Amino acid sequence: MEKELLSQYADLQAEIEDLQRRILKTESQIERIQAGGTVLDSVRGTRKDGTIGNIRIEGFPVICLDEKLDRLYRYRSQLRNSEKRVVELVSEVEKYINSIEDCRMRRIIRYRFIDKLSWNAVADKMGGNATGESVRKNFERF
Repeated sequence: MEKELLSQYADLQAEIEDLQRRILKTESQIERIQAGGTVLDSVRGTRKDGTIGNIRIEGFPVICLDEKLDRLYRYRSQLRNSEKRVVELVSEVEKYINSIEDCRMRRIIRYRFIDKLSWNAVADKMGGNATGESVRKNFERF
């Protein structure tokens, strides 16, 4: 396993959360359209007070509802596929970490990449005479 994938572990977790949030938002839009309600969106523009920023708009869709629903279904499917791929990567990283035979190195990797601690904080957790630099060097040698 590449060191790159280990360092991306925290970002992979954040990406999963983001994808799940997007899936829920898309499902909410689908439900509103199916219920015959309004559609919410935001655009960037000039507000009434003259400031520029995001403006929330609400209304009935102009395009055909079936077309809009089809697009939302496809988008939700893409999000779910992306989520599945990212979850598989996270699982792969966790399997790799659990397969490391050296328990000290497993702890170092967990503290650094899963718990997102600095090298000095990892050294504090490891105890003994460990320093941030010695823990980092141990990892690089590994």
